[in-house]
Amino acid sequence: MIPKKMKAIVITAANTAKVLEVTTPIPAAGEILIRVESCLLCTWEQRIFSGASMKLPYIAGHELSGVVEFIPDETITSFKVGDKVVAKTLDNCGHCEACYRGDDNQCTGIVKKRMYDGIGAAGGLAQYINLSVNRVFYLENQEVSYDSAAFSEPVACCLRSMDRAKIELGEDVVIVGAGIMGQLHNLLAKISGARTIIVEPDSKRRELALEMGADFAINPMECNAIEKIKELTHGRGAHVVFLTVTMTALAKDYLAALSKMGRMVYYGSFYPDGDITINPNEIHYSEKVITGSSSPNIKGFWTAAKLLADGLINVKPFISENFGIDDCEEAFKRAMEKDTYRVAINLWK
Repeated sequence: MIPKKMKAIVITAANTAKVLEVTTPIPAAGEILIRVESCLLCTWEQRIFSGASMKLPYIAGHELSGVVEFIPDETITSFKVGDKVVAKTLDNCGHCEACYRGDDNQCTGIVKKRMYDGIGAAGGLAQYINLSVNRVFYLENQEVSYDSAAFSEPVACCLRSMDRAKIELGEDVVIVGAGIMGQLHNLLAKISGARTIIVEPDSKRRELALEMGADFAINPMECNAIEKIKELTHGRGAHVVFLTVTMTALAKDYLAALSKMGRMVYYGSFYPDGDITINPNEIHYSEKVITGSSSPNIKGFWTAAKLLADGLINVKPFISENFGIDDCEEAFKRAMEKDTYRVAINLWK
């Protein structure tokens, strides 16, 4: 029996998270109810916890895994109660040009807002969430852990970045930053057939990247990283550079690390925001491509769920710690420390 009330982690003020009871959502026709088992704390959740980027109170959480708990009679689907699933919680309208073209991460339409008893929500940090069936993804290997499966969203984000980069077999790929997103880019670039070069000042992160298959790891505090990249690529430069760090100045600097016809992907957001200057003739004559990547699309989410369920990429080393729901505030504080990749919260622990 579905309880009328459920627990949810509510960010009530800056640096304050509390477990409150809210009304359990009821799925409408076309939706299913998911019991959330694990939710990871992304940088976005950390910013909200710090008091930035969202009106409070708020129920965050968008990197989640769980199990199908209830399917209304009006919902036509092949899902069954008990199926282990992941879900795309960030909504899109489904009928703007971007959505029709499969680029739903760039949706320009009006999307519905999720609310729990008047509290705005992404919803992953509540014990239940209802979603349209086309936003839920079956895990073909039902034995995959909930914590590993919850990586579907960040992996899907990186797959969008891979699509923008168009990596070909044997290409040299530079990944600037070896935080969680840099590490995931490394895994995906390796299975795409690339030789990868990590640029990261932290020795432990460099070591882990090498353990996870990176071919080279550069400490930019000990050498000129761009010159070292040129040396490793026989003077040509990298075919692809993924910038996964937030420093705006590097957005210009690493254009010099690109080969002719190389592709620069600005992954994630830069903080603080700012401008860079580019000589258009450099782009004109070299045919370098500068692009961005923002959020996952549906195809990327399906692919991520399959990669994780089939064990084609290993994310276990990136699960830094797992907390129970009542220790949510400690979990947020731990997630914001620099030695973590992803902290998981078990909503029923």
